[in-house]
Amino acid sequence: MSTAGQVVFNGLSYGATLALIALGLTLVFGILRIVNFAHGVLFMLGAYTTYFVVSSLHAGYVVGVLAAVCASAGFACFLAVVVFRRFTGLLLEGAIAAITLALLLESVALVVFKPVPRDFTGPFQGVVQIFGVHLLGQRLFVIGVTVAVVLALQAFVARSRLGRALRAVQQDPFVARLQGISVDRALLSTFAIGGALAGLAGALVAPMQVLEPTMGESPLLFAFVVVILGGLGSVKGGLYAAVLVGLMTSFISTYWTPEAATWSTFVLALAILAVRPTGLFGHA
Repeated sequence: MSTAGQVVFNGLSYGATLALIALGLTLVFGILRIVNFAHGVLFMLGAYTTYFVVSSLHAGYVVGVLAAVCASAGFACFLAVVVFRRFTGLLLEGAIAAITLALLLESVALVVFKPVPRDFTGPFQGVVQIFGVHLLGQRLFVIGVTVAVVLALQAFVARSRLGRALRAVQQDPFVARLQGISVDRALLSTFAIGGALAGLAGALVAPMQVLEPTMGESPLLFAFVVVILGGLGSVKGGLYAAVLVGLMTSFISTYWTPEAATWSTFVLALAILAVRPTGLFGHA
């Protein structure tokens, strides 16, 4: 029983990380119709920003997390202005540009950060034991922050003026322009939010893994599975799919092998898409 509880807890923490990355991806696609393959670079940037703030500047971990969110959001806006604003609504062209950009930025990161693994210790290293389940403090922090961010994001999109504007652009950019809504502002806002979520995810997992310039590749791959399973553009679907993938990965890694967890996730994605091509919560 304790083993199953541990697996569930680990799966929820992993799913929470995937949710933050996937929500950024699905927001950008849902509103701007851009498939951002460079999103994993923002995850990596968030992790490295936190590392340097904590290790080099000797600031607190929370300061490092805030710096990571700001750095990733700012860099995402820079990419939006320089590259992606030319590809709004152009799926194929935008995807090719994003892949090229991701490869370029990873190469730059290898030069800047060097292929040297780095790590640091976060402040939430304590362990709470409940019914035989060891709850690592950092994983609890990840889950708690993710829940708070998701609730805040839902409230922002549903109730704020900017959130309503973003939904209007998602439904029909041409009509949104006629209503006086700035599509360029929607572009920057969407990329800023998506970049902030990816940077936050990187900052949250940074104390739990080794940092490398290519560390964003694997989470990005699984985040795309989450986005596809949840339905392109569906925030609610992305959240549920992230939990599903996180739990599935944790259970298969524990009771079978980590390699099996990887290919089983893609088999599940293919099986669901064969029955429902729009994903679990996508619109037919």
